Amino acid sequence: MKYSGKYIVFWKEAKEDKSDAIMRAFDTTIEAQSYIQGFVDAIVSFTKDANEDKLLKEFVIDKIK
Repeated sequence: MKYSGKYIVFWKEAKEDKSDAIMRAFDTTIEAQSYIQGFVDAIVSFTKDANEDKLLKEFVIDKIK
């Protein structure tokens, strides 16, 4: 699969089979980090007792080869 960007965001072990979910590609790590923070903010806003720090650790930014 081709992604338009240099960095890709993964949600670690998010799928039912415990594999990583590919989220989205970005040109910079700043964009990727902002995307993760926004995603986590939405989860925390709409989920009772969600732990922001724990959720942030579930996302990984990797360089597209």
